Amino acid sequence: MRFDVGATARRYLDAKSVLTLFLVLSFIPSYLTITVVGSVGRPVTLLCLGMLAWWMAHQIQRPFAHGTGSQVLRWLLVAFVVSVLGSYISAMFRGIPQPEVSPADNGLLRAAALCGIFLVAHDGLRSWESILVMLRRIVVAVGLMAALGLLQFMTKNSLLGWLNIPGMSGDGIGGIDTRSGFVRAAGTAAHPLEYGMLLCLALPLALTLAMEDRERPVVARWWPALVIAAASILSVSRSALIAVVVAIAVLSFSWTMRQRGIAIGTTVVLLGVVYAAVPGMAGTLVGMFTGAGQDSSVASRINSYDVAFGMVGRLPVFGRGFGTLLPSYVYLDNQYLGIVVELGLVGLPVILTLFLSGAVMAWSSRRCASSRLERQLGAALASAVCAGAVSFTFFDALSFPLSSAFMFFVIGISGAYRRVMRDGAVRAVHADAIAPRLRQRINS
Repeated sequence: MRFDVGATARRYLDAKSVLTLFLVLSFIPSYLTITVVGSVGRPVTLLCLGMLAWWMAHQIQRPFAHGTGSQVLRWLLVAFVVSVLGSYISAMFRGIPQPEVSPADNGLLRAAALCGIFLVAHDGLRSWESILVMLRRIVVAVGLMAALGLLQFMTKNSLLGWLNIPGMSGDGIGGIDTRSGFVRAAGTAAHPLEYGMLLCLALPLALTLAMEDRERPVVARWWPALVIAAASILSVSRSALIAVVVAIAVLSFSWTMRQRGIAIGTTVVLLGVVYAAVPGMAGTLVGMFTGAGQDSSVASRINSYDVAFGMVGRLPVFGRGFGTLLPSYVYLDNQYLGIVVELGLVGLPVILTLFLSGAVMAWSSRRCASSRLERQLGAALASAVCAGAVSFTFFDALSFPLSSAFMFFVIGISGAYRRVMRDGAVRAVHADAIAPRLRQRINS
C-alpha cells in the first residue's frame, strides 16, 4: 500500500493547526529575534509571512473558484495594502534619509505578515466548529500568559532570565517596568502596553465561553476568564483598564439582566479581593486617573502632538512611509496619529473602517446564529475588536508583533464568523423551502 505523504500533510496542516502554532510561538518573548534575519526575525512575524505565502499558493493551486462569502473585510485589507504601498512608493520617489530605508522595507514585511494571519483566519476557518476551537485556544493561550503576568507581578521578576534560545538575540530583559512601586507585568510581550492589549482582546471571549460554553467542565471554562480579569486589574495600566471597560460595556448589551447582575457582583468581589490582598493597589488605580494631568506619560503624549501635526502638514496624502517614524524622532503613543503621519489621510480612514466593519459584521451576524453560544460569541468578537481599537489610542500597537497580529487575527475570525453564520442561515432557509416538497412526494 502506497503512503501518500501529501494527503497526510493536508489532513493535519489546516488553518486551525497553523493558527495554533502562532499561539504557541507567542510564548517566545517577542523582544527576541532570529539574529541573521534582523528586526523582522521574530518567530510570530516569520510564521505570519509564511501564512501569506501558504494562502497565496492555495489560491494559485485551486482548480476553480469557491465562494468565501462576504468580501468586505478582504477588500478593506486590500485598501490597507494599497495605502502601505502608496506610502512606500511616495517615500522612495521623494527620497528619504538612509536610516529610514531599512525601517520602510521592514514596514512592508510587517504589513504582509498582518495580511497573512488575517487571510488564513478569514478564509481558513470555514465551519462553526473550527471557529469555536480556535476561540477556545486563544482564550487558553492568553490565560496562560496572564498567569505568567500574575507571577511576574507577585515575584517582581520577569521569570524569563533563564531563557536562552540559540540563534536568537534581543535587548535582554534586564529590569522590569514599575509604576507607584508595583510591577507592570508584560508576560512574553515586548511591553506592558502590548500585554494589556492582549488581555483586553481575550477577556470578552473568555467571559462568553465561561458563561455559555456549557459542554466543558466549569473549571476549564472559568479559570482563563478569572485569571485574565485579575491580570487586567493588576496590569497597572490605564489603557488596559479603559479597554477592558469598553469591552465589557459593549458585551453587556448582549447579556440578560441576570448576567449583568452576576457580572457586577463578580467585579465587586474581585476588586475587594485585590484591595485586601494587594495593599495600595486601589489608591494606585484611582490615582492613575485622578492624577493623569500630572502624569509624565500623559504629558509626553500631549507634547508630541504638535510635532506629529507638523509632519502631517508636510506630507498629508500618503504620509512619510509606513515604519519610518523612528523613536529617535518622537514618541507618539497613539497609533491612529502614527497612521496619519506614516500613511497619511489615505491610510487612517482605511484602518478605522476595517476596525468598525469587523465589529459591526460580528455583531450583526448574530441574528443568523442557531444557538445562544453562537450568538454570544458574535457579541464577544465585536467587543474584542472594539477593545483593541480603543487600545490603539494609547500606544503604537502596530509596532509590536503580538498586539498587531492578534488584532488582525480577531478581525479575520470576525469575517469567518460572519460567513459561517450567513451560510448556515441560507442552508436553513433552503431546507425549510425543500421540506414541504419532500413530504408531498413521500405522501404521494
